[in-house]
Amino acid sequence: MFELAPEKWTMQGILRGFLVFGALIAGAGLVWTASTALFLIRSEQTTGVVVDVIATQNSRSPGERPHTEQVTSYYPVVKFRDSRGRSHQVKSSRAARSDHFKRGDQAGVYYDPKDPSRAFIQDAWILWFSPGVILGGGLIWVGFVGGVLLLIKRFDARVTEDKARFFSLLTSRTQANPGKDPETR
Repeated sequence: MFELAPEKWTMQGILRGFLVFGALIAGAGLVWTASTALFLIRSEQTTGVVVDVIATQNSRSPGERPHTEQVTSYYPVVKFRDSRGRSHQVKSSRAARSDHFKRGDQAGVYYDPKDPSRAFIQDAWILWFSPGVILGGGLIWVGFVGGVLLLIKRFDARVTEDKARFFSLLTSRTQANPGKDPETR
């Protein structure tokens, strides 16, 4: 069974845990990226007009310093007509860069024909940045930890070979001089 006994932890065991963690992050990024791609494949495309850009600031946590800079995220609100001619107004679920959209800008819109309230603005930054960062970060994590594990494995193999060579040399000397004590030489 799985034990959390620190005395049994090894460097390789800890690194394998980090490897699994990185694989989970990369997997989440892959699922998010695939979900976005699948949405775009199944969606319909139209043109809309940006009617508002909602700026939201993150809230400070109680222990945070008062002079800490707050991050502002910008969520464009787009109005569009679906293929049936009905008007919809949707706030983007993903933030955009601050200077990217302004009121009155035209923007391409991908929307779910079954539920037009699920829509994305046609913008590579909005569509792919967040999933790409998660996927890329997970892959970099897996690559780094995997590389360290390979180096440790090569180092351990080399140390084992050196020990075997040393002990075989020691035993061959002892067999060549059977009457002498190896410690007195």
